[in-house]
Amino acid sequence: MVPKRVEAIVMDAGRHPVALGAGALHALDQDVKEAEATAHFILGDENTLRHCLPELLAHAPRLREAETIGVPSGEASKGLAVCQDIWQHLTARAADREALLICLGGGVVTDLGGFIAGAYKRGIRCMHVPTTLMGMVDASIGGKAGIDLGGVKNVVGVFHDPLGVYVHVPFLKSLGKRELLNGVAEMIKHGLVRDASHYEALREAPLHDLAALTPLVARSAAIKAEVVAADPREGGMRKLLNFGHTIGHGIEAYSWESPQRALLHGEAVAMGMICEAWLSWRQGLLPREDSDRIAAHLLSLYKPFALQGDEDHRIIELMRNDKKNSAGQFRFALLTGIGSAQVDAAINAAQVKEALDHYRLLVRG
Repeated sequence: MVPKRVEAIVMDAGRHPVALGAGALHALDQDVKEAEATAHFILGDENTLRHCLPELLAHAPRLREAETIGVPSGEASKGLAVCQDIWQHLTARAADREALLICLGGGVVTDLGGFIAGAYKRGIRCMHVPTTLMGMVDASIGGKAGIDLGGVKNVVGVFHDPLGVYVHVPFLKSLGKRELLNGVAEMIKHGLVRDASHYEALREAPLHDLAALTPLVARSAAIKAEVVAADPREGGMRKLLNFGHTIGHGIEAYSWESPQRALLHGEAVAMGMICEAWLSWRQGLLPREDSDRIAAHLLSLYKPFALQGDEDHRIIELMRNDKKNSAGQFRFALLTGIGSAQVDAAINAAQVKEALDHYRLLVRG
């Protein structure tokens, strides 16, 4: 008896679909067939090629003859040197504009792969198969692709939409607690800026339970897809998704230089959300009790990162290269309530320093 085929849930992200559920990888296999590519390449890091590639190939047999391209895991791979190596590899294989690049990995791999595909021969097609929670709910959706330069995150990039994003939640079984929490930060952000009930569900959910997490993954992916469908090139509404990221990116980049541990993206964004929720209160947009509640929740999930005070200048300097800045001013997405936000709030360096001081006071107790 032939088993019944399970169809994927397909969401509209504007310029590409997002397939999620038990049938997501089967949908990918069908889309690979329809793409009629002249060559197939699978880009992954050493972890995803070891732990996730076998399951991908089991569900997508049309990729079994694809050539794999491996990069080291971690943010250090999002650089021009790695891009150049892969472009040279594709050129050596005479990959033409009808080739197809499958990006199997977390946010680093999909950011890197999308940028490589967007630039190679002025654009080849790609597909994203996120393997981390961060990738599934945020990084792979929306067509943004970029690399880091000179310690500044995502400062070189393009919009290059994949043919599709294929979310296979069982890949999360390979992740540890820290990597799961990395993605939860983006899910919390989605709730804070767009859906109060989603935020409350995340507060109550047992995040270690994959069955409990799965519908929340679907809701977060849907929020991201809805926003980018309405504003694919970040002219307005999509800027809401930058909540926590303006200060968060500065802290993340600073942590790479710091003798302390290098922060994961979600860990830095959690710090950024604490600071930016407080700024929302200081700007008269958010009740103080909501700011305090958000901070207490995030501090219960994420280990504090010590900021002594003398690093403020460097964090602010790194923030000056933020892509959202305008006319020399920082432009923030700030909360107007739990579940709503506004964009393009002008904040100056002195106010950023006050927000960092607030974070210090909280973690010192």
